[in-house]
Amino acid sequence: MSPRITLALAIVVALVGGYILVVDRPQAQRAEQARHLVHLPKASITQITVRSGKNTAELVRTDATHWMLTRPFAAPASGYAVSDLLDGVLAIVPQRTVADKTSDWAAYGLATPDTELTLHTQDGKTAAVDIGKSSPVSTGLYARAVPGDAVYLVDASARDALAKTAADLRQKTLADFSNADVQRVRVASASGVLTVDRIGPDRWRLGGAHPWPADDFKVTDLFFPITTSDAKAFHDGVRDLAPYGLDHPAVTVDVTLKKQSTPLRLIFASKGKVTYAMVAGAATVLELDAGLAKRLTPAPISLVSKRLLPYNAQNLTAVTWSRDEQVLQIHRQGPGFSGGGLSDSQITDMFSSINILEGDTVEALAAAPAGTPAFTIQTDGGEGAQFRVVVYRRPGGAWLATNTALGLQYALPSNAFDGFPKAITAFLGLPKAAPAGGTKPAPGGGAVTVTPTQPGAGVTPTAPRPGGGPAPAKPPTP
Repeated sequence: MSPRITLALAIVVALVGGYILVVDRPQAQRAEQARHLVHLPKASITQITVRSGKNTAELVRTDATHWMLTRPFAAPASGYAVSDLLDGVLAIVPQRTVADKTSDWAAYGLATPDTELTLHTQDGKTAAVDIGKSSPVSTGLYARAVPGDAVYLVDASARDALAKTAADLRQKTLADFSNADVQRVRVASASGVLTVDRIGPDRWRLGGAHPWPADDFKVTDLFFPITTSDAKAFHDGVRDLAPYGLDHPAVTVDVTLKKQSTPLRLIFASKGKVTYAMVAGAATVLELDAGLAKRLTPAPISLVSKRLLPYNAQNLTAVTWSRDEQVLQIHRQGPGFSGGGLSDSQITDMFSSINILEGDTVEALAAAPAGTPAFTIQTDGGEGAQFRVVVYRRPGGAWLATNTALGLQYALPSNAFDGFPKAITAFLGLPKAAPAGGTKPAPGGGAVTVTPTQPGAGVTPTAPRPGGGPAPAKPPTP
């Protein structure tokens, strides 16, 4: 085939493809949308009224993802429930038109509809859907779109999709926010004040005398029940907090959220088998599980990360091993790391092992351990990358590591350092070398698969995965 013919065919294909994308597909989408009973953009809807039988619920949008019930009581609405309601009404496609125009609405059960849903938009538009009685000759239901004079036959599922009560639509949890939006958590109780601040996507730091690094999963578990525990019962319109013990709450939680200048304050009080809770300033008290208040007041040390070196990988510049006044250092060189006479694959293995180096326990450091240290590990760099631990051999072969700057000590099993590359274990004077492949011992028991990497221009460490799982250091892309 000649180049001219090939070029001509390519042009034809491009033109056809462009026609489909620019003309044909949008026309098809508009035709499909025109078949729907309601033609409103979901994001433009700001108010909803639902009447089903004797129940009427009214909702107003407060922001892009949140809604508030205003009738029959004032309470936050479930974003998911309201989204499903809107999806249900906007997805209704009539099976057929029963009558183009009628004035006898009673014949179809539409004079006093069984279910009515009215939508208002931010630009003043209003649309409604009325659901009448069942068709005597099919399983469908009669429906009407307002404004409009036609009667349609719709699927019987439309009634279930729209017939929602305030109880169906209300938020069942105490609060509704994304974990990723939480910037700070402050818990005040009789045992003291606990504060945790976010310092990175999966990194937290405890407040207090020592800036202890906190475990991401443990911190998330701290406030996770606030947005996931469904209430057993609701008490609306509450003015007197004393019967619930909330006039003097046992626990007060302040949650600072992204782009919110004022923290969200939540108060809790336990009575018998119930924890009463509410958003401060609201009028609704929720009954939650009895153990919730206790879960919100853990000992600060229980939230501390067990990782010996929870460094910020992006700011790391060097890792230094010291023993008997001798030093083995791996330092940043360009995008990767080198030094210490280690190959790229050994440096990769070293970072993989460091990222899973955890203590079986972590405690506040009371006093420096007796005896001479076996060796020291130090990480250097910018914010969140500077750590120094001194490691001691304990009777029986176990290890004890201390971080005096943080005031922490970690108990490690005897095989904690066995998985490091041979050059490291030899420098540390450890008799057991790391295998080149297969499995290696992991702190606390178990095994970690080791996959040697090919030498490259350097090795870049990556941050550990949340929960302590290894985040293997990978050679950079050439």
